[in-house]
Amino acid sequence: MTTAEPESLAQLIGDCHEMAAQWEVQAPDRSAAPAVAPSSLHGITVSAASSHVVDGMAEYGD
Repeated sequence: MTTAEPESLAQLIGDCHEMAAQWEVQAPDRSAAPAVAPSSLHGITVSAASSHVVDGMAEYGD
């Protein structure tokens, strides 16, 4: 696995395939959470501890 940023989409996809084997996937328990009406969703809240991650993300379309 490479530690540098991928130079192409194909390289990024390849890196993701390599890592995917290490991740355990569990089906979500949909009975645990009640359904939320889309009209009640009005944006997101990001904790101060995680804001640096969002700040480093590119804007959609960049």
